[in-house]
Amino acid sequence: MTTSTERRVPRADCIADSAGGITFDIAGTSAPDAALVLKRSGGPGGVQDETRLPLTPTGEGSSRAVLPSTVELAEGRWEAYVGDEAVEPGIRDLRTLLDRTPDADRITVRVPYPTADGRLAVRCWVRAPHAEAGEIGLAPERGAMTVEGRLYGAELGEGAVAEARLRGSDKSHRAPVTGGDGGAFGFTLPYGPLAEQHLGKQELWDMWLRPTADAAWIRIARILDDIHDRKNIFVYPKLPSGDWLAAPCYTSDNELCVRLTAAP
Repeated sequence: MTTSTERRVPRADCIADSAGGITFDIAGTSAPDAALVLKRSGGPGGVQDETRLPLTPTGEGSSRAVLPSTVELAEGRWEAYVGDEAVEPGIRDLRTLLDRTPDADRITVRVPYPTADGRLAVRCWVRAPHAEAGEIGLAPERGAMTVEGRLYGAELGEGAVAEARLRGSDKSHRAPVTGGDGGAFGFTLPYGPLAEQHLGKQELWDMWLRPTADAAWIRIARILDDIHDRKNIFVYPKLPSGDWLAAPCYTSDNELCVRLTAAP
């Protein structure tokens, strides 16, 4: 039984909008001077960034805070606090984040989610330009994967290529990229050239896109939906390639890779 002297742990229901804004309805606090504080660790020099959002009492011990899409948040993971107390996650309405096709060159994505230890956090991405991974296919007869996606903030032109880069080394392999309407792109990446360059028993190859011969490289990722960490959700079949097994995968930051593991 809760007594009048006991404090309720703040708990937030969240509504996200497609532009990057989030509304937090917080039960457990109604002080007129309270604020919702978003904290991100890992800034330059290990400095912790903070963003304070005023809390407006809404009655019955609850308050509301709004994170507008116009407020800048650096890319990363932001945990939510009221004072020194971590906020617990409540209901998260993320329906507007599904099947997004932004019309802006600068892509901002914010997804509220529960952390492993039961706290509320916001995963933020800021990409300009951005290469959004779409359908990932397998071509067993060619020992390859196929990738379709959409490019934002840049245009495909002569010399467009995708590149797989072996993490922690200077090894790489490129594949030509084809283009379509509305920034659509596609490519086929054979696993054989990656397996021939192996260095260990398990390897991760990061996927990049260069839209033209003289353009900067763009990391390929899938961020335009409601999934904050697709690493263990999107699992693809492995194909044999020599003494290796290869499969597409995503990192915990939703960036596209190829994982090679030694065949048993």
